[in-house]
Amino acid sequence: MQERLAGTSMRAMSLGFGLVAASMLTAQVVLSRLFAGTMTYYYAFMLISLAMLGLASGGLLAQLAQRFFTPERMLRHVTVLSLLAGISGFVGVLGILALLPHVKFGGAFRVYAQEFWTLAAIFWCAFPLFLFGGLVVSLVLSHNRERFHRLYAVDLVFAALGCIVAVFLLDVSTPVEVMLGTVVILPMVAAVLFALAGGLRTTALVSLGLTLAFVVLGTFLTQVPAIARPPHVSWLGAPTVVSEWNSISSVRVHPTNFFTWSLSGNYTGRKFRMMDLLIDGLGGTQIVEFNGNPESLAAYTYLDHDLTALAHKLVPAEGRQLIIGPGGGVDVLQAVRKGRKDITAVEINPLVARVVNEDLAAFSGRPYYLPGVDLHIENGRTFVKRSRELWDLITLTWVDTGGSATALAFSENYLYTVEAYQDYFRHLTPNGYMGFLRALGSSEVVRIDSMRGLTVAREALEKLGIQDVGKHMLVAAVASPHFSRPMCFVLVKRSPITAADVATTRAHLDAMGFQALWMPDGSLDVASIPKPFTGWGRLIHDIITTPDPARLWAEGPLDIAPATDNNPFYFVERAGPSRAAGIGVVELRRLVFILLALVVPFLVLPLFQLARQTGRLGTSGWASLAYFSLLGVAFMLVEMEFFHVFAMVLGSPTITFATVLASMLVASGVGSLLAQRLARARPVITAGLFLALVAGLGAFLSFKGPVLEGVVGLPLSTRILVTAVLIAPLSFLMGMPMALGMTLISGRRDLVQWGWALNGAFSVLASAAAIFVAIHFGTAVTFGLGTACYVGAGVLVWVMRRTQVPEAEDKSPPLDGEGVGHPPVQDVAMPVAQSQS
Repeated sequence: MQERLAGTSMRAMSLGFGLVAASMLTAQVVLSRLFAGTMTYYYAFMLISLAMLGLASGGLLAQLAQRFFTPERMLRHVTVLSLLAGISGFVGVLGILALLPHVKFGGAFRVYAQEFWTLAAIFWCAFPLFLFGGLVVSLVLSHNRERFHRLYAVDLVFAALGCIVAVFLLDVSTPVEVMLGTVVILPMVAAVLFALAGGLRTTALVSLGLTLAFVVLGTFLTQVPAIARPPHVSWLGAPTVVSEWNSISSVRVHPTNFFTWSLSGNYTGRKFRMMDLLIDGLGGTQIVEFNGNPESLAAYTYLDHDLTALAHKLVPAEGRQLIIGPGGGVDVLQAVRKGRKDITAVEINPLVARVVNEDLAAFSGRPYYLPGVDLHIENGRTFVKRSRELWDLITLTWVDTGGSATALAFSENYLYTVEAYQDYFRHLTPNGYMGFLRALGSSEVVRIDSMRGLTVAREALEKLGIQDVGKHMLVAAVASPHFSRPMCFVLVKRSPITAADVATTRAHLDAMGFQALWMPDGSLDVASIPKPFTGWGRLIHDIITTPDPARLWAEGPLDIAPATDNNPFYFVERAGPSRAAGIGVVELRRLVFILLALVVPFLVLPLFQLARQTGRLGTSGWASLAYFSLLGVAFMLVEMEFFHVFAMVLGSPTITFATVLASMLVASGVGSLLAQRLARARPVITAGLFLALVAGLGAFLSFKGPVLEGVVGLPLSTRILVTAVLIAPLSFLMGMPMALGMTLISGRRDLVQWGWALNGAFSVLASAAAIFVAIHFGTAVTFGLGTACYVGAGVLVWVMRRTQVPEAEDKSPPLDGEGVGHPPVQDVAMPVAQSQS
């Protein structure tokens, strides 16, 4: 076979191989965006786990079925498997779309999955693409070892390009259009190339016919709006005015009744036509009908009856305002109506700005382009960090970036951390206010929203040297008859709030029927606070006045410990001595069971066959099994921390996913290529590798704060480049241990198979464990545990080099044309490295 694959045939096979690698990485990025737009979560860690499981189990199946997967039939097999990958991916997407209406999400805005088996079936629909793709990768590499380096480079380049191209495709097409029109077609095109490389003309024609048929079918199906632009499960059947997608989110606009989140029950004036703009089905914002003439805002008196209008009562009209997350433009209209002439609006999502100001311009009046409004399309946190300006008022009115609020992947929300609030406070003028509106927590699935916001504010003020934080805070709430959920508005001032401001506040709250929950002069009688605010008033009093906040955070009835950049899970409720875990943690446990349901049949059960073939292990053999298990955990813990850290730097979860995956894939692959030489080097060189890796990871953990502080204010393209540069050297070193270990045990095929399988199994489970550890102990601890696993692996590799692996009879069937013997390390190193990344 090797002699026949030359010239054009080799190039055809290499190109086909690259297309399969690209499709698998692209599928992870695109499916994460699809899930975010339809099910609230990105579920990125689940997709990484499915991809790793498919690659690891595909390689394991290829090893166990060597009698069937012979070199002579390799091209025929990979042709069929590539077709199966594309077809199963196509059918899997349709299966996901068919199952989505049955997921039965619940809670406020229906954001938490309640139907376990339906959710499990959705992930199982995505798995076959990765399984068949894993088989293709394993077979091509294991039967082309003489051209390993060339194929290895092809795999790395195409996989990295797949991540990058996915982001560009998602900016012009919906995830379903990208999946059905590109991702699942790539392995089918690869099948044609594989068949041509093997001289299988009839098979090539059949593959080409199937490919064209699925292209036509995909084109036809994506003309159906319900397929191409599936709605979020919370809004099935709702009339839709606009439905658009980009790489950041989905945006859908529905007609709605007149309302604001915190409108006074005393308002009896004109009711304006409105539309509801939804970001990933969760982050909502109103668009009110407006003719674009600032003078006509005089009729919009309802803006003065909103709880958030209190900020405009306290900050004079000549004051400068920063609006983070202007959304549908209501905050902008409120500021313009007040008479402000210097308004900075920072919107992270260009699609939101386009829909509001272009697609619906005739309805919205283009609020972003009103006189005095300066629009910036950027992450709000990043903008503030980079800016040297000061504002008299900074507002965040229930700002969430859609599904990123509950991604269970690498986000939550970096807008609401202690470090973020410190940034906001530093950009206030001496008498400036920062205000945020959040759900109070009554009848909420996430009960901690406003309360955690208050603990974040207290912690941020204290870190800025302010001790009596109560004199710097105002808290009020409303149970509006126009909205079903009580809301809470918090104002924080750099300097102590004056008596005049307290009097203005009290007059406004009394006139509008709002309820004060904390006044800076201490005049509020907590016992007099009526229902449904009574309990919240007491808790707010404790939050602001307790001399031992750490004890309240740990032992209180709610998990209200302040979110930080190290633990940005703002919406997650952890268990405590007197409280149960929130639904977000429960959801994570469900996902682990879904993963186990795939790990058992595709990794654990095949290992029983290996167990019957495994000879005596000895000290070195057992050490090798523990070594590969630790590597699976270590790589994943570090990788997931990279996702968390660089999500704040890059802003968009999709761009973060693509950048981190591509960077780690290329760099760790290059490291694997060079690792074989280490097996022949002196032990001190191997020790140096692990020392360099642990030192590098420790340096990253120690200095990431100041380094990223300087990076976050740079342009996006520069931030992407710096991210890749920071990740590359560490990933290069992380790619070496796996190939090194495989070289050391290459004389024992059974150990190679065990190592491969255990690495895959522990990597899959560690992806969920990384999220769990980060939620409960912080991302720094997660990263530290990953580093500790590498330390343990370094000790174990020393044992493997010091003791001889017992020889065992090779019980595996002979390879046709190659005779009996173990595969060289090149046969296994790449699939394992690929499964890690």
